[in-house]
Amino acid sequence: MKKAFAKEYGDFEQWHWWFRGRRRVLESILDRELRTRNGSLNILSVGCGPANGLSWLVPFAGQHGKVYGLDIEPLHAKTTNNIGFVVGSLENSPLKSRSFDVVLALDVLEHLDDDSNSLQEATRLVKAGGLLLITVPALPSLWGGQDVVSEHRRRYTRRTLNNLFRDTNLSGYWIRYFNSLLFPLAATVRWSRRALGKSQVRSDFEDNRPGTLNELLAWVFGLERHVIRFGLFPVGVSLVATYRPPE
Repeated sequence: MKKAFAKEYGDFEQWHWWFRGRRRVLESILDRELRTRNGSLNILSVGCGPANGLSWLVPFAGQHGKVYGLDIEPLHAKTTNNIGFVVGSLENSPLKSRSFDVVLALDVLEHLDDDSNSLQEATRLVKAGGLLLITVPALPSLWGGQDVVSEHRRRYTRRTLNNLFRDTNLSGYWIRYFNSLLFPLAATVRWSRRALGKSQVRSDFEDNRPGTLNELLAWVFGLERHVIRFGLFPVGVSLVATYRPPE
């Protein structure tokens, strides 16, 4: 991520419809996956961005658990009683193996040259019987200026993400498309820009503002939390995957 954009990222996470809608979907997945877990959890978000964006995970950690962030950008570092932060990269993580009950890599793998090694590293950090939760941008046909600004290396399909897990010798994972209700809108915008030959030098996030439209988009995106477990959508702007290392 470009440093200039990294400075603004924390603010976008607080109000932008994409972050809020994604968070609602992921909360529903964590509610389902962790409902049988008793006690406190240590939760790690790799490539997490600003530490303020980790606060939504604190309730999942429990009274005596803790949320940790790992990110290469020192601008994002901040610690509180409930949130710890480590400056570093997933590819060369200084963290011990099997240290966390839950590890999240939210829109991280697409930034890395070696996504297979990075997936292995994320898996290494999860305790046996714990949970790995991953999201990535979907569909190469949606590639556009936002991917360039965000310094993405690739977008995935369900098949290529499945192959990544398989090639990393993981099994028993779960993969779904999401951000599907807004797919027609996103695809129209991306494909229209490409057809018109419009270049893009700034993030899509900068073209949005708090207000009625932002609230509507967040609400529509968030509706998917009610159906994500059924895998109803054959396509989406993003993909989500979960994996549990065997006990």
